[in-house]
Amino acid sequence: MHANSPQDLALSQTLVRLSRRDAFFSNLAVHLNPRFTDAPWLATACTDGEEVLMNPRYFLGLDAPEQLALLKHEVMHVAFEHVFRRGARHHVRWNIACDYVINLLIKEDGDVLPPNGLYDEQYTGMVEEEVYAKLPAGIEKRFDVALLGDLRAAPSKHAHASSDAQRQRVRGIILQSAQAAHMMGALSADIARYLRKILQPEQDWRALLAEYLTALAKSDYDWMRPNRRSSVLNVILPGMNQVGALEHVAIVADTSGSISTAALGRFIGEILAVVEVCYPQQITVIPCDAEVYSPVFFETPPDVGEIMEKLSTQDALQGGGGTNMPRALDWIDERLIQQELNPPPAVVLVMTDGCTRFGAARDYPVIWCITASEKDVPNPEWGRVVRLQDGGSIT
Repeated sequence: MHANSPQDLALSQTLVRLSRRDAFFSNLAVHLNPRFTDAPWLATACTDGEEVLMNPRYFLGLDAPEQLALLKHEVMHVAFEHVFRRGARHHVRWNIACDYVINLLIKEDGDVLPPNGLYDEQYTGMVEEEVYAKLPAGIEKRFDVALLGDLRAAPSKHAHASSDAQRQRVRGIILQSAQAAHMMGALSADIARYLRKILQPEQDWRALLAEYLTALAKSDYDWMRPNRRSSVLNVILPGMNQVGALEHVAIVADTSGSISTAALGRFIGEILAVVEVCYPQQITVIPCDAEVYSPVFFETPPDVGEIMEKLSTQDALQGGGGTNMPRALDWIDERLIQQELNPPPAVVLVMTDGCTRFGAARDYPVIWCITASEKDVPNPEWGRVVRLQDGGSIT
């Protein structure tokens, strides 16, 4: 491809326009080195998390504002780690959810979406996992994958590297671009807040779990801290040696009528995070409203796909009635502790909106993971408390 080809000239002009509009995304776009390909499988544009590819004929068929929005769209897929966050989710359905989130942000910035760009204001303010849970059943069958599938399944430039290594490399580029924009005074508060949410979701409660790991002498943690004076996002990235990780974690999921579908999806997301942080050998998930329902057992070290498959079924997290979380703790006492299940839970997490009685203190560590603010729901008198909110704190 010649340097002065029409598509290269149009791309250069688009990068210049993007640099004038948004320093963060333009910095990240430069790192990603977007390029064109005539590959027959690419109808529009795509990213694999580390590079951006575009169909030159499609790109040249757009007007200048649409070209900018297309490039920004692909760069946002990388900024929000969509390739790495998909896990076991259906790839087309995940792609749709990500596109809705991205295109809402693009429109909010005043940009013009290319034709057929997915846009629906009912998803305003949601993160991708929430949108994914709310999408209508079978929506992935309504779209042409050739036109929609702009999330490719594997970073191609470093196929030999592990997924974790790839993600950390991309994350370093994201943080570097964000810091450069911040130093220029050009990183919007909305993007900074969103990046904190994605790059460091509920880091506080994960740090609390690390306390228990350390106290029980089960695992070794390595904490990688950015320079606090220079990092606008204040992201802490933990890594853990899997040898000797937590043997058994019990998780109570509030399934009462006050818990929305989005909140249940959030609980599932936090359960997946427990796996990523603790590498537990066993997990017991206990659905509870005013009664305890059939627990879901993971008796060998589970992976994200297995958890998603089991917990996403219609009858996995039953409920819809009143709220009495101590019932689940009584069940743990009777079934997991008194019956001397080996190993007993090392820690119990109770994920709830907090609209419940808390009951009497237990003889094992309990962390109350509460979605409501302390203003709306006072802290219980026992156990540790984590607020599952942006910037949540430990008490």
